[in-house]
Amino acid sequence: MRTYGMIKAMQLAVYAVVCMVVIGAAGATEPLLLTAEGLPAEGSLEVFLGAPVFDKQVIFNGSENVREPYLAVALDGALLALRNKAQHMRRSEDGGRTWSDSIEAPFGFLDTNMIVDERTGDVLVVRLWESPDRLWRSKDHGKTWREESIVVKPNEVMKWLEWTGLKTRGGHEGSRTDSGKYFLHANAGEAGITLRHGKHRGRLLAPATFRPHAAAHPSDRKPVDVIYNCAIYSDDGGATWQVSGFFPEGYTEEAAIAELSDGRIYYNSRSCMGYYDEALARELREDERLRRTAWSHDGGQTWEELAVNRVLPDGGGYDRGYGMKAGMVRLPVHGRDILVYSNSDTDGGAREKMTVWASFDGAKTWPIKRLVYAGPSGYSSMVAGRPDTPGEGNIYLLFEGMDSHVYAGMQVARFNLAWILEGEPTGDGEVPDWVLP
Repeated sequence: MRTYGMIKAMQLAVYAVVCMVVIGAAGATEPLLLTAEGLPAEGSLEVFLGAPVFDKQVIFNGSENVREPYLAVALDGALLALRNKAQHMRRSEDGGRTWSDSIEAPFGFLDTNMIVDERTGDVLVVRLWESPDRLWRSKDHGKTWREESIVVKPNEVMKWLEWTGLKTRGGHEGSRTDSGKYFLHANAGEAGITLRHGKHRGRLLAPATFRPHAAAHPSDRKPVDVIYNCAIYSDDGGATWQVSGFFPEGYTEEAAIAELSDGRIYYNSRSCMGYYDEALARELREDERLRRTAWSHDGGQTWEELAVNRVLPDGGGYDRGYGMKAGMVRLPVHGRDILVYSNSDTDGGAREKMTVWASFDGAKTWPIKRLVYAGPSGYSSMVAGRPDTPGEGNIYLLFEGMDSHVYAGMQVARFNLAWILEGEPTGDGEVPDWVLP
């Protein structure tokens, strides 16, 4: 009698032969991209096309403090949606058609968005805000969690600061104004990723922030207290984490990352270049309302090639230029670098008009956008359905926003690339012929 394991092994063997033929014909040299579930990490473009698909539903509501959306997709395709500030989680096992009742998660505000380890199937959430550093790990696609201690290694700048005695890491939120200290944290960014290409394949990588203790909003800080984006990465499944070099510009936080098919890593960041305190009001430069970007060529260890994206708005800063957390995901399409970005389309004005933009050339251009929700809308988070799972071909957007108030609830929108293609051009490049019907 054939066991499930024998059948799965035979299926994988057949799939491997087919994919190796395709990969060999294309001249590629990397091993087959399979996840721990035995499913392909990347698939065809066609599943994201066809007839346009769009729907949305409210999955969290409350008064006026429904904040911090986190969204991840486990290897079996289960969607994990977290109302982070309240530690409420809901799961969907049917591609976002229905959702479980809300359950309390052991993590939440000040913790990372979820990181799916594609080598093991584990889902991880890291907490760095106060000592001891730790994470929560799920081995059953987000149903249950256990807490583990971890080791975090500082980058060279942080080592130097501690050696000189100028700044030391420590404290918890209650002591954030202590001078001479800093926080390292990874909250409010997008989900982490497992690297799929190059010599660092299998590395876990997530955006993070170096934040000196200071009472002022990130936009209003003195140069000595400026916050910097960075990343944390692990090559041992989450037991040990290294802090990357800093993002090449300060006043940055709450970012998103994506690995392209050539192994380069794209970093897209909120910018807090404006002001938060209205007593500090001033005329803003055009670039103070726009996103910052950078690249890594070494698996997320260092970041360079700083640029201001002239197309993607930094969301609702109420005309004060302090930006907003955005969503971003690379579609799991083999050989194509299609990115989708989400934010409020208000040029830094009110938090409303949740919109998605698409890039078909790995973030060089963003030629098309489409409005998702015209009402009040704030922070957002995005994932894409995995090949051979119930959500295959779908893109998911979890965002703050209700008609009554931007923080009265969270909605999840489900759509495909064909739906985005019916949007409006941005004037930034052209939609390529290979994606058009």
